[in-house]
Amino acid sequence: MPIPLLNAFSLLTVFLNRVLALVDRAVHYATGYVLYYCFKGLKPQTHTRPHKTKDGRFYSPAVVITGASEGIGLATAIHLASKGYTVFATAPDETELSKIREAADRTNAANAGKTGGAIHPAVMDVLSADSIAHCASHIESVLGGDRDRPLVGVVNNAGYCMIAPMELTPDADVRRIFELDFWAYVAVIRTFLPLIKRNKGRFVNVGSYGGYVNPPLWAPYCALKAAIEGMTRAWRLELMPFGVGMTTIRPGWTRTGGAGPKVSAAWDQYWDNVSKGAVGVDSFGRIVRADGPVPEAEERVYRPMIEKWYKLTHVAVEGAAQPAEAVAATVHDALTDRFLQPCYTAGYDALLGQMARDLTPEKIYEYSVAKAFGSL
Repeated sequence: MPIPLLNAFSLLTVFLNRVLALVDRAVHYATGYVLYYCFKGLKPQTHTRPHKTKDGRFYSPAVVITGASEGIGLATAIHLASKGYTVFATAPDETELSKIREAADRTNAANAGKTGGAIHPAVMDVLSADSIAHCASHIESVLGGDRDRPLVGVVNNAGYCMIAPMELTPDADVRRIFELDFWAYVAVIRTFLPLIKRNKGRFVNVGSYGGYVNPPLWAPYCALKAAIEGMTRAWRLELMPFGVGMTTIRPGWTRTGGAGPKVSAAWDQYWDNVSKGAVGVDSFGRIVRADGPVPEAEERVYRPMIEKWYKLTHVAVEGAAQPAEAVAATVHDALTDRFLQPCYTAGYDALLGQMARDLTPEKIYEYSVAKAFGSL
């Protein structure tokens, strides 16, 4: 349960983050228009925004969201539908889809006749090429070329995090997280790209500030999130001639009703399994186990770092982290900005970490992180 004081602090930082987002948008718009009018820069886009037409129709462009059964994905689906989007909220199977259906019923009833927005649950297992292709065909069929519901966005969100020493993390666990958190993004983009090209739409890839600030015990996660952002920045340039946009969202710690409790439960089990090879946890609620016995020297070195993250994750769950709705608002920014930015940062910790990484001399920054997380 969130602690009221921490929750109030979190909400205050969300408000300040939104103020900063408005300032950032103003600067970006000014720069964008100067480049457009004076140097033949990117043309401003407004067709990705829902609105009511002069003749009273709702223009409700469509967006696909992966991993939408809980957390950031579900919060984004609800938020976008409330703003007038036609949202295809996807999950890998019918069990997960039932969570979306409950939210869809409430959201669609609340939006009826007001915004034109609605949530449409759909099955898509992002680890299956056939499932992705089938979902894309299903969505294309449902939209049926409707001028008022063009597909203008895909939000790549499905994924999870893992906290464990890289040295002791089995190769299978590293490959597994890359499959879902990186390669699945690539597969979804490639499948939906022809549909997005038709409407000059946008891909919004949910990354993490961890891909930029690189704390210890997050090596696989930091590596894949850095890969997502690097890929996005390069692929974005390739797609500009088609009028297609691509961006990364860099959320900080985010409090969700799905991953948060699972991480807490995994930590509670972790301490009872240290003697059985436990070396970390993931946000699916699983314990990460070493392939063999953990040497005493390594256990002694990594234990203070693990204890630090145990405390930090509990503080985040108890209310210090931003709510998932804050990230949903940032995704909305990415879909509606006239000039799509290469990256959007959401969360006070992410902004502070990003600023420290940018402005602090490398050696001092590394020393500070090492001291903060028990490496020195």
